[in-house]
Amino acid sequence: MYIISIVNWVILLQSQKLDPEENLKIEECILNLSFRPFAGILRLWQNKPCVIIGKFQKEEYEVNIPYAKNKGIPIIRRITGGGTVYHDLGNLNITFCKRRDDFIFSNYFFEEARGITGIISRAIEDLVKEDIEIDKRNAIFLNRKKVLGSSIAITNEKFFYHASLLVNSDLTELKKVIKWEESYPDETRNFVKSNRSEVVNLSNFSKNISVEKIKKSIITKFEKELKTKKNVSLIEFKELEVLRLGRERGFPPLENTLLDQIRLLLPPERSGAQGS
Repeated sequence: MYIISIVNWVILLQSQKLDPEENLKIEECILNLSFRPFAGILRLWQNKPCVIIGKFQKEEYEVNIPYAKNKGIPIIRRITGGGTVYHDLGNLNITFCKRRDDFIFSNYFFEEARGITGIISRAIEDLVKEDIEIDKRNAIFLNRKKVLGSSIAITNEKFFYHASLLVNSDLTELKKVIKWEESYPDETRNFVKSNRSEVVNLSNFSKNISVEKIKKSIITKFEKELKTKKNVSLIEFKELEVLRLGRERGFPPLENTLLDQIRLLLPPERSGAQGS
């Protein structure tokens, strides 16, 4: 049983799913989930090898499609903007979604996103003793090489942040499946071109680093900084555990099963409670 006495909360959702299409459907479900004030979801997840293209991109200009098809690597469009990325089990995806107007760092959305990237950069600093920079596109660089890219989606109600972090990814495969020089025609106006940078894995700077270690560091930083800034606490659920608990309690199968189950498992809002 989960007994929660706090008013402000963020669900920490650690995913065991590795199917890219399933994972992106969950992302869309999160974006469509209703949150009460100062509530949200932090999700840490991974995909089997795949290529994820931005919402406003053209796959034939970004991806080596014949190579991807030959290797059985799916190409999937995500709900946020930004550039094309390669996912495998050597990278970690970080999603943070909250109500649009529940500001943590700034009421300017780009600076809000930069604040979230700052939390991740400080988590990396605890494990990798190198020069870290967040550039103007809200990407993280170590020694001038890119380890993390991010993108956001803003709706009438939601602020949705997504980042992809290279921990120990197959960079050779990445450079084969993604076109390193995009081939958009000169007259192209309606699509967003990726901004390629030289990339590197975190493991290049620390032999002992792993996806699990960076997960723990990210969770620790989010927990500390959200608590300090907005008195927000993390409540952890594992996706498979949520579904099991839902079955045990006799919850009916719902269209967005995972997120609906989470909502039903959370305690009701108490009338008269005050957040910070």
